Amino acid sequence: MKETLQKFFKIDRRWIFLLLAVTLFVPIVKPIGLPNKSISQATTRVYENIEKLPAGSFLLLSLDYDPSTRPELHPMAMALVRHAFSRNLRVGVVTYIAGSTGLIEELFAKVGKEYNKKDGTDYVILPYQPNILAVMTQMSSDMYGIYSKDRNGTPIAGMPVLKGVKSYKDMSLVVCVTGTAILDYWVAYVGDKYSVPVAGGVTAISQPGYGPYLQTNQLKGLIGGMKGAAEYESLIKQPGKGTSGIDALNLAHLLVLVLILTSNIILLFVKYF
Repeated sequence: MKETLQKFFKIDRRWIFLLLAVTLFVPIVKPIGLPNKSISQATTRVYENIEKLPAGSFLLLSLDYDPSTRPELHPMAMALVRHAFSRNLRVGVVTYIAGSTGLIEELFAKVGKEYNKKDGTDYVILPYQPNILAVMTQMSSDMYGIYSKDRNGTPIAGMPVLKGVKSYKDMSLVVCVTGTAILDYWVAYVGDKYSVPVAGGVTAISQPGYGPYLQTNQLKGLIGGMKGAAEYESLIKQPGKGTSGIDALNLAHLLVLVLILTSNIILLFVKYF
């Protein structure tokens, strides 16, 4: 019996790697949706601020992330757009990161089709702009002074999605999803200065630094990392890549714990019995 149990410690590690790969592969292919009972208040606040907006309100999204932070930020951006479209909000998109443009196109091509939303009518994607402060300042008085065309070169004047929208006072909420410090600019130069409600989505490593903004209500809410993305997907009841990522992470941790527990039990049995 002991000899049989001792063989457990001689298992080729490649079998363990294979078991881990299978464990990770399953939820990545199809989200399992493991119970998520502890949704953070910061994430809930973003959801509630969008949920309470009347249909037809204008939501401005500043999507400022590139492929390096895509795993954490793209799922939350997708969840935000799904939530906005499900509420029949008008959505405008700006970006100050050149690497974001392809990801934005991919996002709206997918989610726009899901909700049968049309470019120019239900949403508009404005072109990349490198000078953040100049754009933010100009948009406080007349956004058409800095944006005359969308990213395809189509004039934006007269677009149904921008009807009645000229400056921040015509926008119901700004949400910045970023892996950089651009959210700080939105808080300092737009939220505080022009009394515009600002919320955000950031990587997990950046999340703790925004605690003071949440406490002072300078940020109306904050989605943090892949866990935050999974929480938001849970709130809108649409599991996506955020849920898949957290499911995979949780199952991997569970597998490691099971292996550690099993090996220790076998070791005690072999040694004392």
